[in-house]
Amino acid sequence: MKFRTVNYTISAKRLPPEFGGFKIVHLSDLHGALYGRDNEELVREIRRISPHIIFMTGDMADSSPYGVPRLKNLCSQLCGDYPVYGVLGNHEQELEQDVRNPLLKSLKKMGVTILENEWRTISRQGASIRLYGLVTPMKYYKDILKEYQWGVKFTAEDTRKLLGEGEVSCYKILLAHNPLYYPAYRDWGADLTLSGHIHGGIIRIPKLGGLLSPDLTLFPRYDGGHFKEQGKDLVVSRGLGNHFLVRVLNPPELVTIVLQSPKRERDSGTRHRPTLQSPT
Repeated sequence: MKFRTVNYTISAKRLPPEFGGFKIVHLSDLHGALYGRDNEELVREIRRISPHIIFMTGDMADSSPYGVPRLKNLCSQLCGDYPVYGVLGNHEQELEQDVRNPLLKSLKKMGVTILENEWRTISRQGASIRLYGLVTPMKYYKDILKEYQWGVKFTAEDTRKLLGEGEVSCYKILLAHNPLYYPAYRDWGADLTLSGHIHGGIIRIPKLGGLLSPDLTLFPRYDGGHFKEQGKDLVVSRGLGNHFLVRVLNPPELVTIVLQSPKRERDSGTRHRPTLQSPT
């Protein structure tokens, strides 16, 4: 199945005007997928987009035979031309230490910045925003087929314990693999959150959305797309790869986000339709 390119425009009144037109490529849930030899089709499309920065929101590698080497190969092709930042998903966290630690060391050597409950400043034309990376503890990934803890919730206070107080004076982007807890991220203070994990709900039903999340929840709210709540934005990638079941009416996707200068928007609390573009 070929991936599609999905384009979103995010406008926020807290965004510095200097970041108008700032272009982000959002990669998520590669899971060892391959698009052409050495992922040449994916790399070609990213180069066509020509982003200012690349964000990876987890599960780019997993325990499959091709998960780690294909992520390393992809990053080796991108890091020389673009700043690349990422966070760990549940599958990277589940890797054996003798696999995960060398992987992270290799990515760092290439130039990838993996944010493990920390932040960096992103500057442009004298202005700056903050980029945070959240690693959600594994107990918050509910899965009734594995160890399941009833009543476990992840709150804004839990986010604060891991990331500290969010800087209130600047625009904040949060990379967080699991969108299930988006209200906690939003209430903590994230202006724009980027996530993955849900794979678009695997099977998409017209007018109803994605059917199933990895934790076997039916019709998860944050299945994929752009959501706006309380003046804050969430973009959930439907992912580039797959890990369970078969996608139906749900092609893999490469996400592009363009930030726009501040202006007021009506806060509808609903999903925004993306602009779609097929890769060349």
